[in-house]
Amino acid sequence: MNSEFRLRLLTGVGIVVAILSCIVGGALSWSLFLLVLVISGWREACSALALAWPGMGRIPNGMTALAIVAFPAFGLWSLGWRGGAHSAEVLVGWFVLVWANDSAAYLVGRRWGRTPIAPALSPGKTWEGWAGGLVATVLLGVFAVSKATQVPGPGVWIGLALVVSVLGPLGDLMESGLKRKARIKDSGELLPGHGGVLDRFDSHFFAAPVAAIVLHFV
Repeated sequence: MNSEFRLRLLTGVGIVVAILSCIVGGALSWSLFLLVLVISGWREACSALALAWPGMGRIPNGMTALAIVAFPAFGLWSLGWRGGAHSAEVLVGWFVLVWANDSAAYLVGRRWGRTPIAPALSPGKTWEGWAGGLVATVLLGVFAVSKATQVPGPGVWIGLALVVSVLGPLGDLMESGLKRKARIKDSGELLPGHGGVLDRFDSHFFAAPVAAIVLHFV
């Protein structure tokens, strides 16, 4: 195990522990976590946008960066709010679906990936990997339906799994496109071995707000 992989693994475990701890800790700890996420992500997005489009004014830059981080953060906050109270079970389930989708897509794409989805943006993302992530996430959604107790009905969990599978990769591609335009490898250096906040939470850009709508209105 080389030092780079060890660093990435340790940081990844730390990220997972931090997220789950803040979720289980209640509404205040989760809100504070999201606030840190928004502030850090906003700074990264401002820097990337300034590099990608140098002629953009400070106000348009800041507002665009705020939209990039605020919508998914609000979606993540909404996913943890049911019946007038904080719901840890739904949020934990959501993150497990996202992590399962990312992991399955990576493993399947690495082994069987042949057809790039958007080679100009992210050559490593393949349709085979996407299909693997979709199957794994939907199966996990079905499993969650069979085990869940105080959460929404079966249709909602399957819907969340589909949202993750379809919109999660779009967020990843959007961030890849922004970084490519800005000519940077990572959005930041806050998370050793993983880059910045935007690098780790890009799957939530589009998926989290839509998932919140599915959860509360479908």
